[in-house]
Amino acid sequence: MTISIAWVRHLSAYDELVFVSDSRLGDTFTFDSCPKILTLPRNDCAISFAGNTGIAFPMMLQLNLAIASYAPALRRGVKLSAVKQHALKVFDKMYEERRVSPHVHGSFDTRERASFLFGGYSWFKKKFQLWKIEYSDRAGKFQARPAEWACFSLELKKVVFRRKPHLPGLTPLGELALAGDQAEAARKLLFERLTASHTNKIDFEPFEVVRDMLRDPALRDQEFCDTIGGAPQVVKVYQYMNAAPIGVYWPRRADETQRPYLHGRPCLAYENIDSWVLDPDTLKTERAAYVLDEIESMAPEAELEMADDEDDEPADDMVEDSDK
Repeated sequence: MTISIAWVRHLSAYDELVFVSDSRLGDTFTFDSCPKILTLPRNDCAISFAGNTGIAFPMMLQLNLAIASYAPALRRGVKLSAVKQHALKVFDKMYEERRVSPHVHGSFDTRERASFLFGGYSWFKKKFQLWKIEYSDRAGKFQARPAEWACFSLELKKVVFRRKPHLPGLTPLGELALAGDQAEAARKLLFERLTASHTNKIDFEPFEVVRDMLRDPALRDQEFCDTIGGAPQVVKVYQYMNAAPIGVYWPRRADETQRPYLHGRPCLAYENIDSWVLDPDTLKTERAAYVLDEIESMAPEAELEMADDEDDEPADDMVEDSDK
């Protein structure tokens, strides 16, 4: 379950790699405040997941820890493509560790899969690189495929998706990759939006597709209609090799008291987040607006709670008995 899209966004003076995803996890119940995009500790790349959370999320975390544990990878001395290869090996080895235990209640489907979108800025190639990583039954291991290209076909007068963009009659618009059980519905909507806009470069259309699918269930694949939900979450990777999450005002930028969502979670009234926040309709970003009255009104209460904690008497079972 998920809709996740990553693409290279082309602006007039520079490019950036953007990840967007929904925020819903669900098994016995739906949980709409869950991070699905992870910035990695070398900070020039990010990864998102789709599929079985019990498989995918531990794999993402282990990749995070693997990068942090090796100094050349952490300081970006290892090429991005080599990190991708290491991710494949980490995922393969972890996937081998799956077991079905008769002592654990419930069933486990060994066919359940996880897929990932991984990418960042390569100092070696001097460009963004993006891959979709998924398990291949034929090869019996995880494999990475480069992102496909959205191209405008001069002959067909519409947008097509191709592996090779520089073919006669094709105008490349940009690289992108999709993952999740709602990926095909998102691809159809993106095809329609790009074709209708007559754009020559991909801008923020993939985000608009995810935004609209989250607002309107009728746009989703009805077989999996409830598998996505919550607020859209966004991470950007910049050409100066820095990755950062972007907050989103959700469901709309109503007024100055509207709280942003970050990593899919609604920020609390007193949180002072150091992130840019996106208006999902105008597509403009701004520094988060805060309601100072709420922040200030909580300060005395917090100080009182801290003072009360300091004055608390220790519990009876924690007091040393001097007679013993």
